[in-house]
Amino acid sequence: MRKIIVFLLLLLLLFSAAGMEEVYVPTQRDTKPAPALAKMEQPSLDAYTLLYETNSAVYYWREDRDILAVLDKANGYVWKTGADIGFSKQIKDAVKQAKTDEEKLIAAEPIEKSMNATYIGVANSLITIEYRDGKIFYLGSAAEKNVDSTLQAVPGTDNQFVLAVDFKEIDLQIKVYVTLLEKGLQYEVPIADITGSGKSVFTALWITPFLGASGGEAEFYDPATGDYGDTRAKYAVPGYALVPDGSGTLIRFQDNTVPFMEYIGDVFGPDLSTETYFSTRETDALATKNPTMPVFGIAHGNQQAAFVAYAEQGAEYLDIIMRPEENLRLKYNFCYPRFEYNVEFYKVYNRKGSGYFTKAEDLFQYDVKMTYLFLHGDGSDGSPSADYSGMAQAYRNHLIEKGVLTKLPNQEGDLPLRLDFILSDMKKSLIGHEQVITTTVGDVREILDEVINLGITNINAGLIGWQAGAETLARPDSWRFHSKIGREQDFKELFEHFAAQGVDISLAREYATINPRMTAYLGTAAKHINTWYNSNNREELFPAAPVTDFAFALPTVAADWLREIARRAAPFSQSLTISGISNLLLSSYDRQGVTLTLGQSMAAYREAMQTLSEQLRLNLEAPNVYMWQATTRFLQAPVGSSQYVFETDEVPFLQMVLRGTMEVYGPYSNFSFYTQEDILRM
Repeated sequence: MRKIIVFLLLLLLLFSAAGMEEVYVPTQRDTKPAPALAKMEQPSLDAYTLLYETNSAVYYWREDRDILAVLDKANGYVWKTGADIGFSKQIKDAVKQAKTDEEKLIAAEPIEKSMNATYIGVANSLITIEYRDGKIFYLGSAAEKNVDSTLQAVPGTDNQFVLAVDFKEIDLQIKVYVTLLEKGLQYEVPIADITGSGKSVFTALWITPFLGASGGEAEFYDPATGDYGDTRAKYAVPGYALVPDGSGTLIRFQDNTVPFMEYIGDVFGPDLSTETYFSTRETDALATKNPTMPVFGIAHGNQQAAFVAYAEQGAEYLDIIMRPEENLRLKYNFCYPRFEYNVEFYKVYNRKGSGYFTKAEDLFQYDVKMTYLFLHGDGSDGSPSADYSGMAQAYRNHLIEKGVLTKLPNQEGDLPLRLDFILSDMKKSLIGHEQVITTTVGDVREILDEVINLGITNINAGLIGWQAGAETLARPDSWRFHSKIGREQDFKELFEHFAAQGVDISLAREYATINPRMTAYLGTAAKHINTWYNSNNREELFPAAPVTDFAFALPTVAADWLREIARRAAPFSQSLTISGISNLLLSSYDRQGVTLTLGQSMAAYREAMQTLSEQLRLNLEAPNVYMWQATTRFLQAPVGSSQYVFETDEVPFLQMVLRGTMEVYGPYSNFSFYTQEDILRM
C-alpha cells in the first residue's frame, strides 16, 4: 500500500511540474538593476575651512572632527571622509548651555543612537588604529579625546598637507600626508613617520572608514520637552560597495534584518608565514576567492556620484573590509582599507607543539599610498561614469598609465581556445609510487590534429605532468622526461610541428608547492614567523594521494626554478604556463627575524617574470596585479564570487579592467556543469 501511495505522489508531482511554466529565480550571481536615485542635497559647510580649489573640486577641512569635505563641481555632490557626527555628551552640554530656544535648536544636532563614543570617533576620523594590550583589543581614532591631531600645509605647496596625530595614551605618533588631486585624495603614511613606544602594541591602520557610508539611526531633539528621545532612521543613501571578490561583487546598501559578518578581502591572499599557526589543513569546503587587485569603490545613487580607491604602496598588507548594516550592531553600511602592521601568532618551542601566543617584535616595514578618485554622471562627457563600470575604467586607466597594462591592437579572427592536457600523475603502489600515464605526446598530437580538422585553429595549450615524477614528486626545475609520455626530442617535434600551424603549446608547472619527497626543505622552503617550516595538510581533501603534507618554496628559489625551465624550454617553445607563484605571496623568517618580506617576494617574482616575458609568452594562472605587466594570457579568471550571503550582485569588474590588454580565459568548462548563464558570463 505504501508503494502505491508513493507512486501516486510521484505522478502528481510530474503532472504538476508539466503544467507549470519555467520560472527563472534570481540569485546573488546576477547583476541587478541600478539602485534608486540619491538625494543630491548639499550639506552645510559652515563649520569647515576652505583648503584648496581645482577646476573640478573644492576641498574643506573640519579641525574638531578631522574630516575632509570634497565638493564635486560637476554635480554639486559633497563627499565627507567621516560621518560628521558629534559626541553625545558634548551635544547635550551645548544644548544645556544655550540661553534661548533658538540657540538650543542650533546646538541640538541629532545624537547617534547605535554608536558609543569610541565609534563616533572612528566614524569621523581620517585614520583609526588597532592596538592590543595583552589579549584586549582596542580602537583609537584621530578625533577622539586624549588624541592630539593637527593638519598643516607642507611648506612650498598649495595642495599637500600633513596630519600629525599623537595617540598620547599609548605614546604613538603617526603622520599622514594628504595630497589634494584634481578631483581626488591621496594618502601616504611612511613607515619612518610611525614613531613612539606605542609601536609595540600597534597592529593595524584604517583610512577614512566612513567615507561613503550609508545609514544611521539618531535621537532627535524635541523643543516641546527640551530633551532628546524621538529615535528615527537617518536618510540612507541608496547605492553599493564594489569589492574585488572573484570577478567583482556588489554589496548593496540595505536595511538588514539580521546581523552579518563583515567581508574581509585579504588582497593577494593570506601570507601563510604570518598566519596564527604554522600548520594549516585543507578541507573540502569551498574556498573563498582572494582579491587579485587592491581596489574597491562606493557608488551613491544611479550614475550620480561614486569613488574608486586603490593602493599604490602597501597593497601586500591590505585588507578590504566591508561591513553590512547591523554588523557590530551599527546601523551603517561602510567599506574601508585596513593595513596590517603586526600579527599575533602561536610560538611553538618544542616538537610536542607546546607554545604560547605572542606578537612580532617589529612592525612590518612598508609605506602606505592610497588614492581615491571621485566620479560623476553617466560618462557622456568622456569621464568614467559613477558606477562599477566607471570604477573599472578609472582603475584600468591608472594601470595603463603606470605601465602595468598595455593596450593591444584590435584582434581579428576566431576567438582563441585554451586546451590543457594532463599527461600523468603519481599514485601509491605496493612498493613506493607509480607514475600513471594518461596522455602521451602522440595522443596530444592526435587530439590537436582532430580539433584543427574541425576548423578550430586559434589554439593554445598547456602540458601538465610532463616530468618524470609528475607534479607531485618532480622538483619544479627537473628536466627529466618520462619515456612512456615522450622523449625530449618528441616534445620538441610536437612543439615545432604545431607552431608552424599557429598553435602555441607550453610546458605547465606549479612552482610554489613542495613536499619532502620532492626536495629537501633546507634552504628551499619558506619558514613561518615562529621559525618552523610552513605546513599544509591535504589528507582530508585527497585521502588517497601519494603525498598529503606540503610546504611552500621560498619565492627567490621558486623564481630560480622558473628561470631554469625557461632556459631549457626557450629553444623550442613559444610560451610557459605558470601556476602557484602567480597568486601565492608569502614571506619567510628565521631566528634573527624576517629574511624575506612580502615586498621582496613580489620584487623577486616581478624581476623573473619581466625578464622571461622578453623571451617567452607567459600564461599565468589567476595572477595578482603585480604580475600583469608580464602576463600574456590570464588563465582561470573567476567568473563569479565567493557568494557570501550579504553579497547582492556579481559583476565582471576584473574583465572590464583587463579588457583589450591580454587574453583572459575562464575556469575549465569540463570540470563542472555549466548553465546557459555560466556560458554567457564567459
